[in-house]
Amino acid sequence: MQKTAKLYGWVAWQALRLAVKAWPVALVVVAYALLMGFAATLLAPLGTIGGFLLGLLEALCISSYLYLLSQAVAGSRISLADLRRNFASLFIEVIGVLFLLWIAGIAVGFLARLASERSAFVMAAYGLAVAVFLNPVPEIIYQGRSPGRSTELLMASIRFIQQFWIEWFAPNILFGVLLVGVAYGAEALNAQTLMTTLPGLFSLQGGYTLAPSLLSGGRPLWLWPILLAIVHYAMVFRGVLFRELSSGGWRVRAFRSFGR
Repeated sequence: MQKTAKLYGWVAWQALRLAVKAWPVALVVVAYALLMGFAATLLAPLGTIGGFLLGLLEALCISSYLYLLSQAVAGSRISLADLRRNFASLFIEVIGVLFLLWIAGIAVGFLARLASERSAFVMAAYGLAVAVFLNPVPEIIYQGRSPGRSTELLMASIRFIQQFWIEWFAPNILFGVLLVGVAYGAEALNAQTLMTTLPGLFSLQGGYTLAPSLLSGGRPLWLWPILLAIVHYAMVFRGVLFRELSSGGWRVRAFRSFGR
């Protein structure tokens, strides 16, 4: 417990320093969400082709966002050059994972229809499994911890959760509760609000859509920068925490500092 507390303290400070240095990434989140909204309206008349093109644009936006996060976690300053060249850097990995999730969603939907009255349970179980076991997929993608096929990437995520589920989810749940509390106020105490919001927080698609979705619904303008700051800090915190857990660096520091 003492070692884990030291880990969180060190990660929290590093994340604060890096998040401040890479503050433009928080604004990029909103820019890409607006771009997706505009594209959705523009491509809607094209039907299936429009949906396909929108999916490609979504993968490009996620790829760009994850690349910028990688620069933030690495301690690099975000420049205009980064904004121009980063759209395709992680596109193959992102589109591969999204495709597998799309196929899995179709299969689970078919099973849910077969389950009849238990269809809601099947869909909820699938959503929970994805939210839990694939939660660190964004970090695995942009930190290059599992080069290779998309299936190997997903398996790397499952193995990571099996090994570090306590250390990983403790701060993630705290960030999630904080975000929901700030965004929804007293409504956050509603069990349905928590169940429909928390599982999608910080997922592969949630990272760049999370802040705009929280900002919608007529929330006051003064709340926007607070929510954006929390989302940005949480994503950088996740990146630093993942790097330390997956590399074992925190174990070395904890061992060296133990007993001081």
